[in-house]
Amino acid sequence: MKRKELIVNGKTESVLYMDKGLGEFFGILSSVPRSSVVVVADRNAVAPTERIFPGFFQKITDPHRITGPHQDGLLPIILDATELGKTLDTVEDLCRKFEQAGADRDSLIIAVGGGVTTDIVGFAASVYRRGVRTVFIPTTLLSQVDAAIGGKNGVNLDGYKNMIGTIRQPISVFSATDYLLSMPPRLIVSGLPEMLKTFIIGSKEDYEAACGFFSGFRADSGFEEYSELEKHPDLETLSDLIFSAASIKTDIVSEDSFEHGRRELLNLGHTFAHAIETVTEGATAHGLAVAEGIVMAARAGEMLGITEAGFADKIEKDFAACRIRENGKIYGESPADLLPVMLDDKKMHADGLHLIVPVRLGKVVSVPVTESRLKKILSGL
Repeated sequence: MKRKELIVNGKTESVLYMDKGLGEFFGILSSVPRSSVVVVADRNAVAPTERIFPGFFQKITDPHRITGPHQDGLLPIILDATELGKTLDTVEDLCRKFEQAGADRDSLIIAVGGGVTTDIVGFAASVYRRGVRTVFIPTTLLSQVDAAIGGKNGVNLDGYKNMIGTIRQPISVFSATDYLLSMPPRLIVSGLPEMLKTFIIGSKEDYEAACGFFSGFRADSGFEEYSELEKHPDLETLSDLIFSAASIKTDIVSEDSFEHGRRELLNLGHTFAHAIETVTEGATAHGLAVAEGIVMAARAGEMLGITEAGFADKIEKDFAACRIRENGKIYGESPADLLPVMLDDKKMHADGLHLIVPVRLGKVVSVPVTESRLKKILSGL
């Protein structure tokens, strides 16, 4: 089992664990003092979890837990985790269910699911009774390499992503790579750009290794080949890549947990991506939007004279080989359509929008961009 601590100001705030299955999770859970356990699971994560560890939800239930009227025996609170469901109404409903389940300040909330699940449950737990501890079991590639790590929790507001939220670390994140073996192809596609983003920021070697791993599937099989990850002869490499991406993010968050400095670099591609998702009204998968956003950020960087010439073409080719980009435009009639949304981005500061652009593999920078400059950039894409 792999282990990585997230340390802030000399104190361990969160611990990342990674293993093949879920068996070791219970030893970790037994060491956490609590008055009760409340489990929240994405509906789509229940069957895969029981496949990996039969009887998991029954075993995880604490004997001191009070089962509320909304539940059926030992089943967890079921969450229909969708992007459209990331609202304050969902958070309010979840907090009511915490109360019905008898959760108090000393309870432990365990979230089982992907990034939407950890966003919603993490936010609800951070405001319920002014803060209850959480443990995350991320079940998708995206959540294992990115969304479940770092303590960002939040929901959307009026179509704008993650406009309301908190930064509160889960006490631990336990990732089991067995979840990926039967993962729907679209979820691999959604998570891979986040992994590659992290490696563009922090590791040239891992970036090249990840592109080699994921471009190694048959080119004529499309996304469906990703559904056969369990047949890949080198799954240990995948585990190492996931842990490396998670570790890079953990180190960045340890240095800058509240995004006043280096953590901002983790937004590479996301200013464009969030605008794409808003303009397309959620029709564009997050991963495809991030992949497009990273390429757009690289092209913007080349226009600004910051990014190495040809870098955008390189990563565009790499992404195509990994089949994480679609042909044609995915953001409307023109990149200019993104401007109003980008100007309302939560990363807007007094000196302009902080646009994250790559310099080369292993180095990215934050560049303040005024509205007029952003217009010129979009007109040139």
